[in-house]
Amino acid sequence: MDSYEELKGETLLDIGAAEAVFTLDTIDYIDRAYLFECDEAWIEALEATFAPWNDKIMIVRKYVSDVYDDNNITLDTFFQDEGRPIDNLFLKMDIEGYERKALKGAVHILKHGRQVGGSVCIYHLHDDKKVIESELKNFNLKTSVQPGYLYFEKEMRSAIIRFWS
Repeated sequence: MDSYEELKGETLLDIGAAEAVFTLDTIDYIDRAYLFECDEAWIEALEATFAPWNDKIMIVRKYVSDVYDDNNITLDTFFQDEGRPIDNLFLKMDIEGYERKALKGAVHILKHGRQVGGSVCIYHLHDDKKVIESELKNFNLKTSVQPGYLYFEKEMRSAIIRFWS
């Protein structure tokens, strides 16, 4: 991000939250955050860390994917079930190579949401940069691959793509 001010009034979807450092850094700017994290090792720490902001944080213990079952949820289903608006959303996504599946489960949000943007990791799979950028552009979203590279799987890869409506 150029500035956390960009997130003023936004709802943050921290997909693959882990320790949720990004959410913690932006907590004073955002309206609400959904922390999607399945690793039980992080849950107790997340609950303790975000206790002072309990009114604006929700921890979701499901994998974000393109299917909906006991262990997985799609972003479209999550927002439909919650009855929440799909406007002013920022998706931060780092889910170890499942970013494509998560985007496939967010078709309605990406197609119909107003002021939807985010940052997606694009280094886990060899062709993530090309595939994910193409998927985002199919929704008429603007994209920008962030400068710099990450050494991963014995090659230099772009790490993050930003997108916005």
